[in-house]
Amino acid sequence: MRSTIIAALAVVTLGLAACGGEEPQPVAPPPPPPAPPAATASAAPTDTTPPAPPPKPALADVMPQTMKGIGDAFNAHDAQKMASYFTDDAAIYAYGEGETHSKGDMASGMAQMFQAFPDAKSAATRVWVKGNVAIAEIVWAGTMSGDMMGMKATNKPVGGTRLHIMWFNDDGLVKEMHQYGDGASAMMQMMGKKGAPPVPTIPTNPPEMHVSKGTPDEDKLADFGKSVADTFSKDDPKAATALFADDADMMMNDGMPATKGKKAIGKLVPSFYKTIPDMKDTVSNAWGIDGFAIVEHVISGTDKGPMGPIPATGKPITGWHMADILQPTADNKIAHDWGYANTNEMLAQVGALKMPGGDKGAAPAGKPKGK
Repeated sequence: MRSTIIAALAVVTLGLAACGGEEPQPVAPPPPPPAPPAATASAAPTDTTPPAPPPKPALADVMPQTMKGIGDAFNAHDAQKMASYFTDDAAIYAYGEGETHSKGDMASGMAQMFQAFPDAKSAATRVWVKGNVAIAEIVWAGTMSGDMMGMKATNKPVGGTRLHIMWFNDDGLVKEMHQYGDGASAMMQMMGKKGAPPVPTIPTNPPEMHVSKGTPDEDKLADFGKSVADTFSKDDPKAATALFADDADMMMNDGMPATKGKKAIGKLVPSFYKTIPDMKDTVSNAWGIDGFAIVEHVISGTDKGPMGPIPATGKPITGWHMADILQPTADNKIAHDWGYANTNEMLAQVGALKMPGGDKGAAPAGKPKGK
């Protein structure tokens, strides 16, 4: 390396001498070293945050799907599928028939029902929806070709109209349900009794739907329903009859024809007070929905008069659960009154009927549920 430098200096010296002593020109500096390659920019960090879940469907959209699922599962006789639409701790009060407090017990009860009525079918005829509450009028029919609760199969056709009031949780599952079906009429049908109501035909058309509009008028309808119960608690048949329009009709879910006209209703109403002269009518829930007043209420008092062919017992009625759907006129008279109850519940309370497994369907008078 050093010899190379010396040789280079010699060459330079010789060159200068050859130029006749001219001043040496400055030597150009060496080129700068190449710049180091620019650092590659690091890639942006990857976002590992999972995407936000899709928004939960509105409860108003889920509730009809749940009700349809329950109906489809009933008609398929799939008790487990029916139970899947209920919360684990769902409370079901079938007044006069019994109650359950878990979807497992509910599934077991439905399985027994399907064994007794293997051809049972049902369909909703009318539905009312407000907030997280749905009220469904249901028609069902089947043949008692299996044993049920100690009663041997009779192979008789059975069916009727029921009202189911359901409360839903935020996921669209049923968390509580109140059922009103007349067991007395069903027993008459199962036993083939003379005078038993006819078994209804299952409708095939979609149910009539009524959805709350959330108007102040609906609050007034709820108050109207409460006022009817208050009037019936006054032991005043004339005041109770005055609630009805001249062309009103009143129907119970016992399968019998409706009572039509205020005059006919005026003859029927006094019989209520002959049976329960100290009657108290306590409202537990009331809704106004799309022109209807819907009221859950509980009758209490003393059985002091005959009910049809059943003589008075003199025993207390501790809580006979009922529901009424009222459609008023423009001047607040009752145009239509559809009532739902289980006569067996009252008969069991006064000792006129022994229910299999005891009277588990009764609750203390006036105790509100569904809150």
